[in-house]
Amino acid sequence: MTLPGVLDSLESASVLDKVSDPVNKTLKSLLDGNPLGGLLRGSLVGHPIHPALVNITVGAWASAVVLDLAGRESKAAQRLIGVGLVSAPATIATGWADWSTRGERARRVGLVHAGSNAAGVTLFLASFLRRRSRTDGLATGLAIAGLSAAGLGGVIGGHLAYSVTESKHALG
Repeated sequence: MTLPGVLDSLESASVLDKVSDPVNKTLKSLLDGNPLGGLLRGSLVGHPIHPALVNITVGAWASAVVLDLAGRESKAAQRLIGVGLVSAPATIATGWADWSTRGERARRVGLVHAGSNAAGVTLFLASFLRRRSRTDGLATGLAIAGLSAAGLGGVIGGHLAYSVTESKHALG
């Protein structure tokens, strides 16, 4: 099966509804009609802000991996990983807020997107913690694995944004 076929199949993975439905119900009860929900969904700018925040998080992490692969500036790489980790909660919160406005098929894809990105965050956190004592092949490998997981999450997020057409984002 091709990658587009795999991504399309996520939309039909009804097994994900066992997680999606209760999470969506909880998020909707917290965010719908609440000013915080509107802010997280981008009401101040008129469109979702999650994609803009992703640039900060993943941009910092990608830059850290470039520094690692260049074999220099390990302290700067650690700082960039830290920037990504500090920006991740806002990126995650806005992503879940957007996700809660989507239809069933998009929420299925969104769960897999979130899972891949959660793996990326975890791997970058492990790399950051490792670097507190030393920067070595393990710290670099964890960062590369984290960027790979976040990159896969980005591919899935791109499918979610551009190929799943059942529902538009609501700005709350």
